[in-house]
Amino acid sequence: MYDAVKHAQDAALARVKEGVSCKDVHNLVCDLFEDRGYETIRKGGKKGFLHSTGHGIGLNVHENPRVGDNDYVLKKGNVITIEPGLYEPGVGGVRLEDMVLVLKNGCENLTRFEKQLVLKPL
Repeated sequence: MYDAVKHAQDAALARVKEGVSCKDVHNLVCDLFEDRGYETIRKGGKKGFLHSTGHGIGLNVHENPRVGDNDYVLKKGNVITIEPGLYEPGVGGVRLEDMVLVLKNGCENLTRFEKQLVLKPL
C-alpha cells in the first residue's frame, strides 16, 4: 500500500501546475490506484481511496480549491495539499500528505518532512 500511495503522490505532484484542473490531478490518482486493483471513491468504493486528493489551504485548514472531482483550474499562487491514501479495514491505512505552492510550470513542495515507512506492531 505504501508503494502505491507514494507512486500516486509523486505522479500527482508532477502533474500540479497552473492551468491543470483539480479533476485531472484527482483522476490521475484514481487511475493509478484502480490500475493496481484498489477501490476508489470515484467508483463508489467502500475501502481503498475514499477521499479527495487534496484541498486548499488558507485562512481555514480545509478550503477551496478541492482537489477532487471538479473543474476548478489551478492558478499560480494556490496553496493546496496532495494527500492520497489507501485504507483496508482490519489491516490499516497509508496516507502521504504534502502542502504545495502552485507555480506556472509545476509546484514547490512546502513539506520538508522525510517520508519513510514505519511499521509498528499492534
